Amino acid sequence: MYGVLVWPPEDLKAFLEGLQAQHGVKGFGPPHLNLRQPFDWPYEEEALKIALEGILRGHEPFRLRLGGWRYFPQGVVYLRAYGGTPFRRLYHALEPLAPPLKEIEGPSYIPHLTLALGLSEEAAKALVQSLPPPPRGSFWVREVALVKDEDGDRLVEVARFPLGPSPER
Repeated sequence: MYGVLVWPPEDLKAFLEGLQAQHGVKGFGPPHLNLRQPFDWPYEEEALKIALEGILRGHEPFRLRLGGWRYFPQGVVYLRAYGGTPFRRLYHALEPLAPPLKEIEGPSYIPHLTLALGLSEEAAKALVQSLPPPPRGSFWVREVALVKDEDGDRLVEVARFPLGPSPER
């Protein structure tokens, strides 16, 4: 299984991991923002890198604004994110890459960084109400990571791709 995502800056990552440790919760892998639902790739990994590089060409860096803490009724606690038109353009450009493993996000995808999975709805709601605001209000997305799920709960980075004009321009 592969994914295309954005890693948060170090201070935000440390903040999220600190909250996870403090509250005894975890998400899937290290804190990240999905740009693409998890998918299988039936060809060589090198072909995936080439395809992804082609899709990303021409997508400029953009600012991702952070909102407040929210939860999904399925027991997921997350930090809402807003990327506006540049985010939506990139998200939709990545959709045709391969069919998703499960249609969990679809057209109503809400950009977010997951803090906790697997809570009851009541526990998720209580946790959201106890969380402090993030240490920053936004960050720049300048690169995208291709990751592989190694053993069902460990994301391994395969490659990184910078956003912006290609060097030959």
